[in-house]
Order: sequence, then C-alpha cells, then structure tokens
Amino acid sequence: MDVRFKTRLVAVSFAVILLAGCGKPDVYAMSRDQAYKRLNAAHIEPSGDGPFFRLATTVSGNGVNEVTWDASGSMAHHKCTMTLAKEDADKTKVAVDCDGGSAGSGAAAGMEHAMIRNRVIEMVDATLKGRPFNPALASGATAARWPGDGVDGSMIGAMAGAIKMEGDIKRDIREMERKDKEYRAEVAAETPDDAQGMSTEPQ
Repeated sequence: MDVRFKTRLVAVSFAVILLAGCGKPDVYAMSRDQAYKRLNAAHIEPSGDGPFFRLATTVSGNGVNEVTWDASGSMAHHKCTMTLAKEDADKTKVAVDCDGGSAGSGAAAGMEHAMIRNRVIEMVDATLKGRPFNPALASGATAARWPGDGVDGSMIGAMAGAIKMEGDIKRDIREMERKDKEYRAEVAAETPDDAQGMSTEPQ
C-alpha cells in the first residue's frame, strides 16, 4: 500500500475519532438536576473580566430546569436564562437566551447582545466543567460551536441598523416639518385678514 495513502487514511481515521468524541458543545455529561444545581450556585462577581463585566449579578432559578443570571447597573441591564433539557438520564442540553442592553447601544445592540451571550456561554461551560472562567475564550471561542439564537451580532448588521436608524430619523424630521407647515396653513386660513393686519401698538 502506498505510504502517502496510508498516511491520509490514518489522518482521516483520527479526525473521525475526534469528531465522534466531541459531541454537541451544548450537551453536558450530567443529569439535569446536577446541571441545575451548578448553574444556580454560580457566584458571579462584578469584574472587568467577568461575563457581565462590572454589572452586579443576581442568580435565581425555578427549581427544575431554568436558571437566570440577571446583571444590572446604572446604564445597562442584561438578563440571560439557561434552559435545561434532558437528552437522557445522564446528559443535559443547555440553551442560553439573553435580552437587555445598555443605554447607548443603539444600532450596535445586536453586537452587544452577541458579546454578552458569548461571555455567558463561556461561563456556563466553565461552571458545568468545573474550570475557571476564561476571558480569552469568552470573546467567542467557546460560543462559536454552539447553535446561534437568531440575533444578528455582526458588524454588517450593526452598519445596516445604523443606516436604517438614520433613515428613520430623516423620515421623522420630514413628517414633523410637514405637520408644522399644515398647522401654520390652518392657522393662517382661520385668521381674518383684518385681524392679520391689525396693529398691536397702543392707539
């Protein structure tokens, strides 16, 4: 057998083994009860390197299959809910849904949403695997293998949002100018000609 062919065969076999062992990134080898207890016991300190940066975070759960991390501050509020579903007796699938934002996010709201969700996914992964939260992985390395949530967090999406926002503002200004012009015309039509020419100076 050709040596190069053997090498390729070994490489392909090794890759197949690796992929088979990886499994789904959002499925963890533990019961739903174990996953719930770990996520509900998470202690998230306000930190520049934490999942919610310096926002104070509270943790709550429904006692069965949902855990919520609620982070808030004077200018921002983010709430992420982890929903746990049984894959079988010793496997649990985790879904992460986030909402909220900051006061100045504007057209970049999608990017901010994706950033926070990526960081929360890293926190979930670290918590369930019993390892420290890794700020380097929080930028998206962990979340990249997870299913998306349908929110466009790309730069292109943010630019499109900014263009739409600018168009909406211009449309609103034109509408205000039109209404102002109509109002002035109505006032002029209702004012008698002699009243319009009447002097306000004392006689």
